[in-house]
Amino acid sequence: MRHIRTLAAAATALAVAGLAACGGSTTTSNASGAASAVSVPMVTVADAMSQSTKATARYTSVKIKMSENIHARGQDVSTTGSGAMSWQPIAVDMTMTMPQFAAQLGGDGSMRMLMSGTTMYMNMGDAAAAKLGGKHWMKMDLSALGASGQAMADQMNSNSSNDPATQLKLFTSSPDIKRVGQETVDGVQATHYSGTVDITKLAATQDPSLKSLLSQSTKLGLTTMNVDLWVNDQSLPVRMHESTASTATTQLDVTADYSDYGTTPVTVTAPPAGDTKDLSDMLKGATGSIGSTT
Repeated sequence: MRHIRTLAAAATALAVAGLAACGGSTTTSNASGAASAVSVPMVTVADAMSQSTKATARYTSVKIKMSENIHARGQDVSTTGSGAMSWQPIAVDMTMTMPQFAAQLGGDGSMRMLMSGTTMYMNMGDAAAAKLGGKHWMKMDLSALGASGQAMADQMNSNSSNDPATQLKLFTSSPDIKRVGQETVDGVQATHYSGTVDITKLAATQDPSLKSLLSQSTKLGLTTMNVDLWVNDQSLPVRMHESTASTATTQLDVTADYSDYGTTPVTVTAPPAGDTKDLSDMLKGATGSIGSTT
């Protein structure tokens, strides 16, 4: 989830740079987080987290709905999105809205983002297309953007930091997770767990996927994170929530809802070449923003 947010922000920043310089369907199937009258057994919290990690690791794709609000370095940024993703290698089809970019791009700040392997496509609507000679899609191959772009592509495709199973490591790595009780999330009966993660302690972990997951938080100077998890009767996460303490310099509040777990990769169909502008060459000098964008 964190990599998807980072990727979207970095992609938008690069797209804005590209526009200044210029002057597909998805399928996920098989298992679902459907409602059930059967509750998760009252096992220990540690066992419940272990069961959820094992259950989630069986799948390689999921539908996701997310919202994020962040206040950092004097700026407020909000993002909402929905779509589907699979991992190893990563494939994404999401529609996202970033109102703060509307003034720079025109329109309402919405973006359709497709990604397959190292290649990303973005459609920011008619206003952005007007700056691209009428072409609605911007194409960027991260592997063609120099060392920074290749590093991001390798990171995104070599580990599973995007999938819910890796997100669960925040819970399995913390001794402070407690069971709250039974609640309903989007019509699904789920068990709610809540606690606090000590990011400072986890930052030294040797687990590459967890270290990658925490990298954006440590860059923002965060030391702790409040976390909430809701799992259904199949031990699959249906919602994750992360937020910072009210006293933190950086304020972060993120919610992700998961459904339709599957083993079928997300299918990304490249947009028509005639309606696509390849920005890779002109953005090679702007890739420094990838590593610093949140």
